[in-house]
Amino acid sequence: MWLATTIARSGPPHLNSGPLRPTGFVGAVWLVWYNTKAWAVTIGAAASFAMLAASPVHLGVLLGVSFTVGAVVSLSLWCLAGLLLARLLKTDGQWRVLNITLGLLLAVPIVQMWFE
Repeated sequence: MWLATTIARSGPPHLNSGPLRPTGFVGAVWLVWYNTKAWAVTIGAAASFAMLAASPVHLGVLLGVSFTVGAVVSLSLWCLAGLLLARLLKTDGQWRVLNITLGLLLAVPIVQMWFE
C-alpha cells in the first residue's frame, strides 16, 4: 500500500533533469539477494519444472534461458510503453491522472485480499 500511495502521489517524471547516479555494485547485489519475490518465483519454477531436466545443471540452464528471454521481452515492452507515455502525456494533470490510476490498480488487488 505504501508503494501504491507513493505512485499515486508522484508527479510527472523529471525528463530534463540529467542522469541520476546509477546503483553501485554492492547496492545491486543487495537488491538481488533480498528480492523475496524473485526467490519465490525461482524456487517455484525450479520445483515445477524439475522433471523437465535430467540434472540440476540442465535445470539451471533451462530456467536461466527462460527467465532471460522473459526479462528481455517484458523489459522491452516496459521501455516502449515508457517512451510512448513520455511522448503522449504533456501536462502535469495528465501525469497525475496516470499516476493515480496506476496507484489504484496496484492497491485494488491488495484491498481485495484483505477482505477475502
